Order: sequence, then C-alpha cells, then structure tokens
Amino acid sequence: MSRIRFIAIAALLTGGCAQVREITGGPKDEQGPRLVEASPPMGTVRFAGDRFVLRFDERVQVKRPKGGLLVSPPMDPPPVIAVSGAREVTVSWKSELRPNVTYSFAVGEAIADLAEGNAARSLNYVLSTGDAVDSLEIHGTVTHAFTGAAIEDALVLAYEAQDSAAFTQGRPAFITRTDKDGRYALTHLPERDLRIAALKDLNGNYRFDLPAEEIAFASDAVLPSAPSDSTRQPEALRLFQEASAVQRILNSNVTDDRALRIVLALPAERIALRDIAREGGRLTWSEEWSAARDTVLLWPSDTTALGDGRYATSTETGALDTLRYRPMRPMPFVLDVKARGNTGPGQPIRLRASRPLAEVSAEAILLRSDSIEIPFTALRDTSDSRAVLIMAEGEVPQNAALTLLPKALRDIYGGTHDTLRFAAGTAPASASGKLRLTLEGGETLCPCIVELLDARGTVVRRSPNAVSGERLTWVGLDPGNHNLRLIADANGNGRWDTGLWAERRQPERVLLHAEPVNVRAAWDLGITWKLGPE
Repeated sequence: MSRIRFIAIAALLTGGCAQVREITGGPKDEQGPRLVEASPPMGTVRFAGDRFVLRFDERVQVKRPKGGLLVSPPMDPPPVIAVSGAREVTVSWKSELRPNVTYSFAVGEAIADLAEGNAARSLNYVLSTGDAVDSLEIHGTVTHAFTGAAIEDALVLAYEAQDSAAFTQGRPAFITRTDKDGRYALTHLPERDLRIAALKDLNGNYRFDLPAEEIAFASDAVLPSAPSDSTRQPEALRLFQEASAVQRILNSNVTDDRALRIVLALPAERIALRDIAREGGRLTWSEEWSAARDTVLLWPSDTTALGDGRYATSTETGALDTLRYRPMRPMPFVLDVKARGNTGPGQPIRLRASRPLAEVSAEAILLRSDSIEIPFTALRDTSDSRAVLIMAEGEVPQNAALTLLPKALRDIYGGTHDTLRFAAGTAPASASGKLRLTLEGGETLCPCIVELLDARGTVVRRSPNAVSGERLTWVGLDPGNHNLRLIADANGNGRWDTGLWAERRQPERVLLHAEPVNVRAAWDLGITWKLGPE
C-alpha cells in the first residue's frame, strides 16, 4: 500500500514540471448570429399581422432595443423588439400598417450573439402589405460639406416629391442610416419620384426642427432605380449646419493656458464679460480674436477665484449667456515660446508665447553669428499681446542664432521659461520650395478661393478671387506634404458659406485635391488642377 502511494505522489511531482499554457478555445468568434428561419418568411406579401419572429443559429440578445431597430417607412409608435426564446427574437407593433407598402426592418444592429456580443449586421427583414415587394433603391454618400469627411450614423430620409413640409413638420416615407464610410442605401422603394435628405437627428423625431441639427438635401427629386442599374450615379449629400439667424454662443471652454475660449455663431465687433457675483475689484479681460471674428480668447488679468464666479456674456447685439470659468487641467508651469525666422532682409524675427506677455527683458536676449553679437531692437507687437519682434540692425547671416536667457519673457501670470535657442538666420532659397498652380475648367466653381494647407491642416497660403486658367505662384514653402482646397465663393464675400433649407440653398462647394502635394526644398513644382464640372 505504501509503495502505491509513493508512485502516485511521484507521478504528480513529475507532472508539475510540465509547461503551463493558457487554455484557449480556438480563434475568437467575430461573426454575428446567422438567421436560419423567419416566420412569416422573408418577403411575405399581403401581410396583415402585427409581428414576425426571427430564429438564429446561436443564443442571442437584444443590445439596442430602442435605437437599434430602424423601420422604413417609420411606424408610430415604433415596434418593440424582444428575445422570445434562447435563439429567437420577436418584433411586434401596435401601429396599423399602410396598404400596398413594402416595409423594411433593419434589425441587425439590435440583435447580437450572447457569447461575444457580435451584431447581426446588415440583417433586414422585408414584408409587403401589397401584392409584391418593391425592389428599387437610391444609394449614395453623406459627407461633411466643408471637410469632405464621411458622416457615420446620419439618417437618410426620403419623402414624396410633392411633400415640401415633411422634412420639418412631418415624417419620412422611407429611412435608413449611413455606415462608417458615409454610404447609404434606401432599398425596397416604389417607382416614383422622391426627395431625399440627411439629418443628424438630436431629438429622435425624424424632423429638422433644432438649429443645431446638421442637414443635407438633394436639390432635385430622385427616381429610384434597380440595384443592377450600373449607369445610376450615387446621390451625394453634403451635410452642413445652418448659420444662426441670431448671435449665440456655440461653444466655450478654458484652455490649458487659462484663456476663456468662446465660439460665436456670427462674427462680432466686441464682447464683454461681467461677473454677476463680484462687486468691485480690478478683474479685466484682454481679447484675442480670430481672423473671422467668430472666435475669441479672453485672457483674465487674475486667475484666482475665477471658478467661483458666473460671467454674463454680451456682444454689441445684446446679452448672450452666462458662462463658468472652469479649467480642466493645471496650467503649464513653463511658458512656451515659438520663433519664426526672418523671411528676408529687413524682416523681423517673431517670437510668440503661449500666454500674453507682461515683460520683455531685451538684455536677456542674445542675437549672434558665431561669437559676434548682432545689434537689435526688441519691440512688442501692438497687434498681438503674445508676440515680440526682434529687429536686427543690418542683414542677419544664415548661421545666426537667437538665445533667450531665463526670464527674458514673462507672461501676465508670472510664468517664464528656461534658456531657449532658435535658428534666426535668413533661410537660403535652397531650403524652401516653389509651387505653381493652374486651375483648368470648372467655370461654374470660379471665382473661387484656393488654399494650401500643411500636414497639420493649417492654411499656409491663400488666394481669393482665383479664376479658371489663372496661374497661382507660391514661394518660400516649407518642404513636406501639403493639401489643396478650393472653395467656390459664389457670393464673392471671401469665405465659405453654409446652406439654408428654407431657401433650398446648398452650401458653397469645397473641392479637395485628390492627392497630397509634396513640396521639396529647391524645387519649382508645377501642377494643373483639372476641376471638372460641378
């Protein structure tokens, strides 16, 4: 008996020396549940019931019982989707179905497998109350009117061609959503003209009735076509937010450097803040406006105890809103300073700090070429409270360097910097590039505004009032990839204008060059941009 027990223990000890591996169940399941049966069957005609049942190949759950199920045409009240068995889902409704209509239930986003939560994407259940299932469709894309970015999860709505008020007051005849690439497909449509629109619906009522909702619409009615019709062009919808009819605050926040940033719906001439709780004191706000005067940075003279106040905001149009001053992160201890070297003889070196400046100590600023000091004058930029101009006496050699000793610049909150060094010499022509751009065609888009953007999306060159056939020349460009943007300035006001639904006015068109433009040092690059028809 003792010998048997000893052998068993030895076997256990030997097994303990084996390599320990994680137990796996094979590749991760990334497939959603598959439909194996529908009752009544998919494509049923002359339907007169109030529910249908879907059965799947695995256990399922309802993930989005309210927002996941989209019905076209919409029902009021909407259907209810619920698990009715381990592998079964029932969709039921109390609404009365309309006669001779094909209904499409997009249930895929609402149903997922129980184990991994994978949705049954692209699953649509279709039935008809008439004698046949409609089979035509309208497909296309929804993109942002200015940036061209694909818009995901926008509603695309279809209306009877003669119903001009349904977009703002009624309900759509058919509906779908865009995917992550901005694509949509309105399917199972009848053969008649429809008007289509897109909507970022903020209150879930399928209507454009809030000023902050983004919209898009086709200018003309659209006739659905067969899915196999390869000649049918996609309907492209350009999403935009209408310009506000009245002045209001679109957004506000406190930057890391302690400026109160306010974005306005309309350009403004002036802005004022009043602490409704503070009495007396010397708190003031210095203004820093964007070029379009629709965004302003307000720098408080004193940042202590600001979070306790409420600030009534107004412009020349009157009172707007009451704001809070609430920083989200600590202010950076070190003052950040950027430098832009002089671009030619007689041009200044420009220093710009991350916060408005209170003091500039010229004796702590050195401009040298090798060991030779170059005389200069330090001037405050009267148009920018954060900038200092270094004006050298005479030509600045290419190897010149600018050194800021500690505390050369001090901001209004007492912040300063450590020793900083910048290249200050005039860059040789061989260090920059040249771009010649010719616009060809696209007469309906011109006159236009042409912009050159760097890799970060900052506009580095801008030419307004450009026309077809004109050659634009930009010199002194930093090497690297750039992008070209064209704005069809229909009203000639020098900026991009959004659309207006009440007047059926589309936003001004924006075209992006198909490929980045690679600017290289010492290169003279010529490009012909063939714009094509609108």
